[in-house]
Amino acid sequence: MKRALVGGKRWIAVLVVVGVLLLVGIGALLVKTVPGVARLVYGQPPTRQPIECSTVGLAGRPEWIAFETQRGRFGDYEIFVLAPDGSCLTNLTSSWADDVAPAWSADGRHIAFVSLRDTLSGKLDLESGEIYLLDFDPLAGRAVGEARRLTHSPSADGWPAWSPDGDQIAFHTDRSGDFDIWAMNADGSSPVNLTNHPAVDKFPAWSPDGATIAFTSDRDGSYDIWTMNADGSNLVKLTGSPARDRYPIWSPTGARLTFNTDRDGNQEIYVMNADGSDPVNVTHTPHIEGLADWSPDATRLVLYSEQKKDKDVYVLDLATGQWTNITNSPSSDEYCAWWP
Repeated sequence: MKRALVGGKRWIAVLVVVGVLLLVGIGALLVKTVPGVARLVYGQPPTRQPIECSTVGLAGRPEWIAFETQRGRFGDYEIFVLAPDGSCLTNLTSSWADDVAPAWSADGRHIAFVSLRDTLSGKLDLESGEIYLLDFDPLAGRAVGEARRLTHSPSADGWPAWSPDGDQIAFHTDRSGDFDIWAMNADGSSPVNLTNHPAVDKFPAWSPDGATIAFTSDRDGSYDIWTMNADGSNLVKLTGSPARDRYPIWSPTGARLTFNTDRDGNQEIYVMNADGSDPVNVTHTPHIEGLADWSPDATRLVLYSEQKKDKDVYVLDLATGQWTNITNSPSSDEYCAWWP
């Protein structure tokens, strides 16, 4: 009888072990085959090497939205990407320090961004960042290799913006004593001061044809949107509001610009023609909205908003006025950019 009981217990133990192994195997299979299940099963943030998923947009090619988010393991900001419908969420940087301000190259294969990883604190509000470059595979939706440092300055280098041919990156920096718009080769070489003015010149945006750079300046006493030729000549003032007009971003054809302004009492998104005419408020909310980038067909905007008392990334349909929260996270999600 004793032997029978012992034998029975052994068989039960064997069956338990086999059952556990089967469950682990099934879990591993699900992780490999079902998009997003790794996050659902293990409760971990998206991995740096994501499960491949389709982000093919209306134009028949992949579409991605990059944004900065405070979801890092140490409460730091990281660069994430996701599809315009909110799927395929992936962390690209996974650094210990703040990584912010992602900017796409025109071909979608590179992202320039600002990082604090070479500072002591790693915090954007405590120290100055440098501009880095990360390669990206738009088909697989993942980073390729390690990020490379482009600038090496004790000053504050920020807000990278690609030329449409991918040869240059514009950025703002105070390395000349005040903030100016500079441009450098895509490998970080040959930086040139384009504005060279004692005023504050920040937030450059390169036009789709490569001929013009829009930026923000307070050279006339308030923050307004200006443009200049890509070599720094022929400055033109587009806005003249006593409010703060900032963060210009070109539409895909270069016919219009979005910008952020508090001229209505809180920070809203406006759209205007490329010559500064017909500025229109397109958000109309009592909440704070940040910068807004365009969808490839110029029918939607991606922007961050504090509609839920924390910053989330939204897609706004310009025709219907419909808002779609695509991040919906308690973390701070902001500074977003749409590719292509």
